[in-house]
Amino acid sequence: MSLRDQLKKANLLSDKDQKRLAHEARVERAEKGREQLEAEAKARQQELAGLAAKERERTKAEQDALDRQRKQREELAAVQALLADARKPGSGTVKFYFAAPDGSLPWLELAPREAQELRAGQLCVVRGGPASAHVYRLLPLEATRRVARLLPDAIVFAPRGVLAG
Repeated sequence: MSLRDQLKKANLLSDKDQKRLAHEARVERAEKGREQLEAEAKARQQELAGLAAKERERTKAEQDALDRQRKQREELAAVQALLADARKPGSGTVKFYFAAPDGSLPWLELAPREAQELRAGQLCVVRGGPASAHVYRLLPLEATRRVARLLPDAIVFAPRGVLAG
């Protein structure tokens, strides 16, 4: 059903107006000729195709942004899970002192193996709670690097240079 038919059905277009518009359309088609009408139709088709392409690009950009945000949320949740699962230092015979970012000098009682791994850069010290609580956990180097990308404040001690690689 054409627009003209819809207007007629809604009583927005009288018979006289409808006949006048039909006549004007016939005259316009006769004046333009078939080649020009086909060229205009082709131009309209190209314009619609261009608009559709722009809409697809916009939709793709929006979807990409949503995917990036989802991945960031997932990575943050994974990093928080790493921190929650970080192991508690085992009570041991070696006292390991380190300078905390707040200027304090806390220490951990570690097993000799843990102290050796910390000095070698295989383990790092991370926060196990709020900064004021001084609760610390041990995290392997690769997991610490992942944490450093999103939550660098959670890392309390890492041997110099191990997080750069």
